[in-house]
Amino acid sequence: MDGFDEPLGATSNSTSTNSLFSLNKRDSYSSILDQYGEEAENEETRTECVMPDPTVLTLNCANRGRRTSVFADAPILDKTVIVLVGLPASGKSTISNHLQHYLKQTPATAHLRCKIFNAGQVRRKLSCRGRPMMLANNSSEDLFNPKNTMKKEKYAKITLEQLFGELDRDLCDVAIFDATNSTEARRAFLFHEIRSYNARLTGEFRITPMVLQVGCVNENFVKFNIHNKTFNQDYFDKPYDFAVRDFARRLTHYSSQFVAFDKLEFDRHVAEGKLVNEDTGLFWFNIVNAGLLTNVERSHFPPKCASIVKNTVSTIEAFVTGYAKIYGHQYIEQVKSFANGLSTLKASQDVSQTKRVPYSLILSEILDHDYFEQLMKTAC
Repeated sequence: MDGFDEPLGATSNSTSTNSLFSLNKRDSYSSILDQYGEEAENEETRTECVMPDPTVLTLNCANRGRRTSVFADAPILDKTVIVLVGLPASGKSTISNHLQHYLKQTPATAHLRCKIFNAGQVRRKLSCRGRPMMLANNSSEDLFNPKNTMKKEKYAKITLEQLFGELDRDLCDVAIFDATNSTEARRAFLFHEIRSYNARLTGEFRITPMVLQVGCVNENFVKFNIHNKTFNQDYFDKPYDFAVRDFARRLTHYSSQFVAFDKLEFDRHVAEGKLVNEDTGLFWFNIVNAGLLTNVERSHFPPKCASIVKNTVSTIEAFVTGYAKIYGHQYIEQVKSFANGLSTLKASQDVSQTKRVPYSLILSEILDHDYFEQLMKTAC
């Protein structure tokens, strides 16, 4: 298989956040979402924004009321928001968990409190409410159908409100926004919200935004990742083949809308940032195929880098460039074994307690050559 020749490190069985519906026919899915969405829109969880359409991503701000670090030589930085970008089954949530661990283990950033804000977990918490995930009764209730984008957006906005709320209360320093963020419109909205946050005259903190794009173009990786998705909370009550087909359909829906974050979009937002003194606009990092694909630009920085963010930027850059060797080895070995038919159970399962299922065979039948060809055709 391509890309298995490099020495690598360890991994996690974490899965990403987006998922589908249950076989149990209960209340209408959309009614729960609409009800919560109306409530959430009426909540005042953020302080007043005094500029309706600000034009800078970062602004100079005095250190008003900022807490003192427990480390004498490590002052608390302004807040950092890492915006994940990537399709389902690309490894976003696994990589975000690894980044959180890496920041904590690196002396230069060990004092920073990092938290992951996962849109899928918010969606499951609000829609499932402790019950199995409900099956969509028709296409209008299929949350992941492209025509229902606005319904899905509500969960992302609720998650973003929670993120800003915790920044305002100084509960974290580095916030990872774990969602697909798969269109230019979604990302433009996020950057507008960050500019609005930074422009508040009453705000005590300002945000430096960073994009971490996670890609997966290796078919064996995608198969293995989808396999692991079938064991998440959404699919615990469903047959394996149903879960694979359902998730494969969702991936097709996302792929039809997905627009990768590229250099043109980066340059546009950096230009819009209009650097203010030492402050900067936007940072961008790439991890593809668990870091094995190296013929991509792994990072893009704005023209200037403020000294206050250098430690964080340098640490994340080291994480991205060394990801395959630091965290990838166990994952790659698992994919190799799975693809070769040597593993028929998820790593965490006990063979004595679980009926043996021919996972590789079922995956290969559903995610065949025709499926991946069609996936490529649906991509924007």
